[in-house]
Amino acid sequence: MRSPLARLTALGAFAVTVAACSGGNGTSLPFAGPPNNAGGNNGSFQSGVTGTALLRFIQGSPDSGTVDVCVDNQPFPLSVQAAVAYGRAVGPSAVTSGIAHTLAVYAGVTGSPGVECSTAPAAFNGVLPIKVTTLSPLASSRLTVVLGGTAASGTLALYAFTEPTFPNAPGGPEAISHNAAPAFSTGKTVGFGTCTTTVTPCVSPVALTGAQSVAAPKPSAATATAPNTPVISALAAVPAGFYDGIGVTAGTPVPITSISVLPLAGQPYVVQLYALDGPAGGLNLLGIVESTLGFGF
Repeated sequence: MRSPLARLTALGAFAVTVAACSGGNGTSLPFAGPPNNAGGNNGSFQSGVTGTALLRFIQGSPDSGTVDVCVDNQPFPLSVQAAVAYGRAVGPSAVTSGIAHTLAVYAGVTGSPGVECSTAPAAFNGVLPIKVTTLSPLASSRLTVVLGGTAASGTLALYAFTEPTFPNAPGGPEAISHNAAPAFSTGKTVGFGTCTTTVTPCVSPVALTGAQSVAAPKPSAATATAPNTPVISALAAVPAGFYDGIGVTAGTPVPITSISVLPLAGQPYVVQLYALDGPAGGLNLLGIVESTLGFGF
């Protein structure tokens, strides 16, 4: 099997819409260590590879600025080499499954995104990565990794989410809710819902079934990811928008941040909702129409 990264093909180009948080749509391999020896080389063969997985990365830490992302010693995603600003996502892109990969996040280098990857996950020009974790994706799986939290609150970490797969098109519209706001969630939970008529302000809020109170996520360690599971809620129809707020054990959460997430032509309406920590202890929301067609899983 080809390894180690299946060249991180930018499969998400035809499928994903992303927007600013508050305004719209939104292996562990030590450096030079086995088995990939600093990430391997494109075109080399790696035993143990079982297939392909999809990886998305989100910069959800309000005080970490623009970041560069490396998987093994390659920029992520390889075809774009994008610097990732707060409240933005890159991917989904393909990585090889069945073997471990190192994901390292660095403070962005202006004008040269991904230049740090040649030495990842070691220091680049004396500067260590912000956070590092190890990915060991299963074949035909989907994984999201969020840089979340804040240094001041002690919650700055990488938070991984195991996403649903779509071997068959969904039977109807649905929302998938993620609490990726660990600083905001200190001592409380996050709740998600829909806006019935208008988005700003969110009028006639309705709770998303099962997502009224989503607990804070578990952080990943440098040596392994600790996958969190999002909440899937069926939608009767495409709503005017979505919101997040403080979670409630009963009733409807009160909106804090609301956004509209427009349908994407050619894709079923499956919306990924990521609650993110906002500046000064606030709460933001990122919405992405998921790519459910074209991958086979």
